[in-house]
Amino acid sequence: MTTADLRVVMMVANDVTNDSRVRKEAAALAETGAEVTVLGVSASGLPSREMLDGALIVRVAVPFALREERKRSRTARRDWRPPLVGYKHRTTYVSRSQRIQAELKELKADSGHAIARAKAGQGNPLKFKAGVGTRLLRRARWKAAERATWVRKGVGNKADTPFKFSWRVYDGVLHRMPWPAPWRKLHPEALDLEIAFGDLIDRLEPDVVHAHDMHVIGVATRAAGRAKLRGRTLKVVYDAHEYVAGLSQYGARTRRSIAAWANHEREYIGDADRVITVSPAIASRLRSEHKLKHEPTVVMNTPNPADVSVEVSDIRSQIGLASDVPLLVYSGGVTRARGIHTAVQALVDLPDVHLAVVCVPGVATDAVRELQAQAVQLEVQDRLHCLDPVKPDEVVAFLRTADVGLIPILRYPSHEMALPNKLFEYAFAGLPVVVSDMPSMKEFVDRTRIGEVFTAANAHDLATKVRTVLGDLDNYRERVVDPTYQQEVSWSGQAAKLRAVYAELTGRELEVIRPGGRIKKTGRHLLLGPVNSAGQAWLWATALEREVPDIKAESLTTGSGAFDFRVHRTGTYRQYRSDLRWQLELTAYALREVTHVLFEAGRPMFGQQRGQMWTTDVPMLDQAGIRHGLVFHGSEIRDPEQHRAQYRYSPFRNPDDELTQRLQAANNLMRRHLDGYNGPIFVTTPDLLEFVENGIWLPLAVDAEGFTSTQPVLEREVPVVLHAPSASALKGSAYVDPVLTDLDARGLIKYNRVQGVPHAELAEMVKSADIVVDQLLLGSYGVFACEAMAAGRVTVGHIADPVRDLLPTDLPIAEATPDDLSEVIERLVAERDTARKIADAGPSFVRDLHDGRKSVEVLLPFLNNELNFDNELGDETGAGGE
Repeated sequence: MTTADLRVVMMVANDVTNDSRVRKEAAALAETGAEVTVLGVSASGLPSREMLDGALIVRVAVPFALREERKRSRTARRDWRPPLVGYKHRTTYVSRSQRIQAELKELKADSGHAIARAKAGQGNPLKFKAGVGTRLLRRARWKAAERATWVRKGVGNKADTPFKFSWRVYDGVLHRMPWPAPWRKLHPEALDLEIAFGDLIDRLEPDVVHAHDMHVIGVATRAAGRAKLRGRTLKVVYDAHEYVAGLSQYGARTRRSIAAWANHEREYIGDADRVITVSPAIASRLRSEHKLKHEPTVVMNTPNPADVSVEVSDIRSQIGLASDVPLLVYSGGVTRARGIHTAVQALVDLPDVHLAVVCVPGVATDAVRELQAQAVQLEVQDRLHCLDPVKPDEVVAFLRTADVGLIPILRYPSHEMALPNKLFEYAFAGLPVVVSDMPSMKEFVDRTRIGEVFTAANAHDLATKVRTVLGDLDNYRERVVDPTYQQEVSWSGQAAKLRAVYAELTGRELEVIRPGGRIKKTGRHLLLGPVNSAGQAWLWATALEREVPDIKAESLTTGSGAFDFRVHRTGTYRQYRSDLRWQLELTAYALREVTHVLFEAGRPMFGQQRGQMWTTDVPMLDQAGIRHGLVFHGSEIRDPEQHRAQYRYSPFRNPDDELTQRLQAANNLMRRHLDGYNGPIFVTTPDLLEFVENGIWLPLAVDAEGFTSTQPVLEREVPVVLHAPSASALKGSAYVDPVLTDLDARGLIKYNRVQGVPHAELAEMVKSADIVVDQLLLGSYGVFACEAMAAGRVTVGHIADPVRDLLPTDLPIAEATPDDLSEVIERLVAERDTARKIADAGPSFVRDLHDGRKSVEVLLPFLNNELNFDNELGDETGAGGE
């Protein structure tokens, strides 16, 4: 087997964008030509796809229903109170109180009206006295209700204290206990990820599934088990990003929560075929704790040297700090366990030093706000700069103008064994480091002499070590940029170790054939689809390749293929609708190879799992730098209401007709999606220009030579008249059939009525007919009329005057309407010489406008990136980017 046969699926419980390790490992395998798909969790809640570094990133919308149900159930248990003790929701108490007040106000109003009537001598005195009694009873009732409501609320408030205190004690004790810690109960999100990813892995049928971090190891091993049931072998690689049992504790990550994740890892790690991790200490601990057959391979999370050359703004420029002001930087996650508060405290002892914190996932978090509040309390807020993160491949270049990189993490078992990726990012940015005295980091820094080590959580010691480094900055920098050290921490060596693991696991030689995983697109490559209506996409594509040899063009259809039109790529309707493997293969191919896409009929190119409109594919194509546009063929954009107003014989004259209503609804939906779309819009028939603002006419194409006929026209005593509608209701067959059937019965013609036959068979019928009747209602001409003209047949149809006026030459189609079709056919049969002149003009008309050359002329500005629309990205080179 070759590397190209290797299918790898990676999984991670984040959206991949800022996970540098996942992206680098995916790229390292994609460099070998392996087909790599990375499954991540969409941060926006919307599914998306993109190509990053040669790997297809699929972000799945995960609802986390099981996790949310656990939260709901947990909240419900803690909110429970005995009946009639307090109110479960404050709004219930408020609405009840307001109802009582409204009733009492109404009672006062009734009393006022009654007293006023009595004083005026109106009404019965006995009735007045009875009313007084009734109002007194009503008042007593609502006053009692008011008192009861107040008492119930008061009792509830009193009862809340012991209930809440009891739950706090219970939770406080339970969260400190490492046992029992059932992961299925405490972390049902692991099963949510199974529901989201498991079926996708089964459909993709990879050779290797690579689970990043403990959240998805169960998903990977269960997928391997299901593969065995189907007779397949699926290898599992577990990538331990941290020592799970020793994770730092903060917020909801309690001792019990960590123990549950450790139990999850322990249950499945033995089923993994290979384990890789980030440091030698973690590798040794994993093997001893879990009795692994193989020593875990250490693949350190070091930066890719290519990232240093990324052109981005630097950190000093962003915060507006002069080059001679000392600048410390921390880049990474912001939690209490990361010890950043120690660095803020150290600023008190470093009066001339600034600290920049590049916050992951961003500055809008409680942890960052706590840092800022601490800085205000210490009066160092003017020297603390909190920044949003940059892209992973921009980190190194962004940090390069700082002076010292900090890693002040606190003492936790996982931290003691870690070699964080930021340690290596600082190295490639040319920054000496000051790190806390975690054993693995201390050994590394002491051996390489690239910085200093301080006692964790000791701000004074941190400040002392920062002054040491700043006092001898040139020497420290010299050791950081030493080529020997840079090579030791380079990603290229780590990537080689990863590929060696895969080579051993799969028995294949993995050699780099695409450095960086990226494919540079040097030419123009057009993909048209997914309809191939009447074979048009195939005909345009072949015309492009014939007329412009350096352009590659392909057509795609996902229909039934009943009419047997030629096409380059096919997919069944089931694949198009629900086969994820087919969809992702097409997506990956397009993102790697294609520079331009034309969507037919407003349908998505890459499957309907994410929606039924082309707009679901647009963000992905924009991100990949792929130009795109639309091609409309007819009913999907022809507005029935507008057509009815402009065309006397419109098939949409009855607005209550079921077909008219269906097409109107579809048209309205299409136009809503068109709002805001800035790509070019092509239409295939001239009449459609009236329905599309700024539309471009893309002439239909036919195989003119293929329709050349040797059958003389109107030589037979009884001529053959052909009518073959693609859609009877729109073509006016209800008017054509009775007329031609009557003429056939009178012996004037032989009527050949067909529908739904394969295209090759229909072509022979066209070439052997004398007269071809196209449509009588729409006011334009389509593929069938062009084929009839190419065959030199007498073509009959209704062409509106505005359509004829748009054409550069006379259109050789005999005009007929539902009102005069019989007379037109009889005249053509009677005046055969005149009819033959119409037929003889057909082939030259088609060669001039519809043999594909004019279509190429119209498409070239789009393919040359000369049509300026807002969705166009990059330079005007004709290559669609990477």
